[in-house]
Amino acid sequence: MLLSGRLDTATAPLLERKIRQWGGDVTELILDLAGLSYISSMGLRVLLQTQKNMIDKEQKLIIKNIGPQIREVFELTGFVKLLVQEEKFVVIRKEEPDCIRLSLIGQMDAANVPDLARELSQIRDTNQAREETTFIILDAEKLTSLSTAGGRMLKRAAAETAWDKRKLTLHNMSPGVRAVIEAEGLGGVFETG
Repeated sequence: MLLSGRLDTATAPLLERKIRQWGGDVTELILDLAGLSYISSMGLRVLLQTQKNMIDKEQKLIIKNIGPQIREVFELTGFVKLLVQEEKFVVIRKEEPDCIRLSLIGQMDAANVPDLARELSQIRDTNQAREETTFIILDAEKLTSLSTAGGRMLKRAAAETAWDKRKLTLHNMSPGVRAVIEAEGLGGVFETG
């Protein structure tokens, strides 16, 4: 089911009613949040209750394609851990006064590096013409693992999305992530901290 627009006090009861109508007819419910621009506490409650009900009935709820705004709400409220089991890797973008921070969460491998590459491409497209340097921090504090293939893809993505006035740094790496970064020679692509 594709959700779009707002999931708030006006629309959350409609979603809840629709899910109840399906009842036991589904064994797996996939909610695609690609078009969702806003979620209220009522919307979060409906998702959490849906997940609980489906677990009780041995059914499965899958939430996918979470946009940056919804992803940030999920992260701030702890819903990433509660609801997003199927998504092994998440990138949360936060514009700060002196930099753009991309928090990397979960397990990064070659299959999900394109998520990060899309974010870097969007940043390049909106900041390339600026006179001043754009500082981008990849915050790996919650990055639990980085595969060797993921490291190679990360190197390629960083190089392909580069421009003259960009400074890309990687912070808060675990020893395992740092080992892959060093083995893949990523120090030449971005600074590490």
